[in-house]
Amino acid sequence: MEKTTALSPFKTMQISTKTSLTSESKRGWRLKKHSSKSSEKSSYLKTNNNRSSPLENAKDELEVFCVQMNKGIDISEKEKEEVDERVKNVEKYYQSSLMSSTMENVANGCWRVIYSTAPPPSNGQLFGPIVGTAFQSIDKEEKTYENVLALGNWLTLRLKATYEILENTNKTRWTVTFISIQVELFEKKEPVFVKAFPKGTTREWLTTFQDDEWRIVRAGRTKEEISKNVFVMRREKPWWET
Repeated sequence: MEKTTALSPFKTMQISTKTSLTSESKRGWRLKKHSSKSSEKSSYLKTNNNRSSPLENAKDELEVFCVQMNKGIDISEKEKEEVDERVKNVEKYYQSSLMSSTMENVANGCWRVIYSTAPPPSNGQLFGPIVGTAFQSIDKEEKTYENVLALGNWLTLRLKATYEILENTNKTRWTVTFISIQVELFEKKEPVFVKAFPKGTTREWLTTFQDDEWRIVRAGRTKEEISKNVFVMRREKPWWET
């Protein structure tokens, strides 16, 4: 038997129940590993709970959870809740009114996605066991951004979009309009495949934390989706730009 799971706004793929069972097996292994490392994690956080501020301590704890939860790939609802609690511990320190004049400048550049609850490939999972590295790149001059999923140097998926900052929101709410998605092979910038999104395909971004090294965004089409779909990102230049 087969089941269908949505992997992108324009495409579905067939994944066998064998893959599903494999995911369950991996999940059980990860839960066991997570449990066995709980004391180690506690020790790590206790040792490193001497940073310059409670915010930096909250960031450290969130990063530990993002790594242990495998970037959000195939995790349970309980695990999502555990990470979301740590996300909110960072979000509570964000003062958007103080960042309103500089937020777009700070957001400009490249960000590596270290955790996401949005549907794949947002978290780096292409399908099944095939996982790459997800980046988000923002160009404030052109008012464009790209979501990039790279599988080593041999395959790159690139979603192109534009954004518009909504007024009277301290620049925290953006409407993004998807333009196209393209496939590139072997680090060649010329795509071998391009598919345009239907006109008017949009999402809303809500920036819930932003500084020079961290970026947290909640995104979706509805209030419920925005609450559930979170992206945790760290500033990092992709290897193909170094």
